[in-house]
Amino acid sequence: MIDRVNFLYLGGDKCGSTWLHYILDKHPDVQLASSKELFYFDRFYKKGPEWYARQFPDNPAALRTGEICHDYLYSVPALERISLDMPADSRFLIFVRDPLERAISHYRYLRKIGKTSMSFDDAVSAYPQIVEHSLFGKYVASAVNLLGKERVHVLSFDDLKTDPEKFGEQVSKALDIPFLPGLPYSDRILEAAGSRAPILTRVLREVSWGLRGLGLATFVSRVKQSPLINKILFSTQKLDDREKSTPGAAVKRNLSEIFDRDLEQLGHLVGPNTLQSIKE
Repeated sequence: MIDRVNFLYLGGDKCGSTWLHYILDKHPDVQLASSKELFYFDRFYKKGPEWYARQFPDNPAALRTGEICHDYLYSVPALERISLDMPADSRFLIFVRDPLERAISHYRYLRKIGKTSMSFDDAVSAYPQIVEHSLFGKYVASAVNLLGKERVHVLSFDDLKTDPEKFGEQVSKALDIPFLPGLPYSDRILEAAGSRAPILTRVLREVSWGLRGLGLATFVSRVKQSPLINKILFSTQKLDDREKSTPGAAVKRNLSEIFDRDLEQLGHLVGPNTLQSIKE
């Protein structure tokens, strides 16, 4: 049992986890891990609970202590471990969004880090997670089944884009912490940027996994957030790849069928307002 940690952001990816980390890091009643993503429950579980607990600065005054790691949602073993190790009063956040928009954002991220230069239509076959990670109905159902519906709170990233402060209030309610109107809720809603050096970006990403395995997650996090590193690796201009990232008619039709079936499943798990905001 890991008593000190009582909330997690489980996923999805490309759904606002950077914004969430930015806001909660400024909240006086929240203590985050020393690194945004520890990947403890899926990749580094063998390091043990004592190692995991040491990644969180001691803050007895915090109402919520937790980690933001968008990969946990997609790992049944991770969710099973979380169900066994986390306290009964834990809260779990899941952000969902329009599945096609999320898939396109995922594709742009793969281009940004130098993993592919393919068109979107080709990349969805080469990288199945582009589509798979947009199946929110499937993965929210898994989280609810393993962690309990009363502890899993599903919010729409599309609400964040529409009204960031109201979305911040929803997050505060989900975590059962005071809502602070003065926090910069309108900041850090990120769009994909272009990569200046795709090959270097890909190499550094692979090196970062080795460093995480050595217990240097905090160092990796600081490097990733360094303005100098980001200036070297990424352009400040929004990635202009509309031709490559726009799905062809056949691919779009196929994805719409897949996503519609999945959203129907999601509709049984979340409120109508959340589902409606995704579809709009």
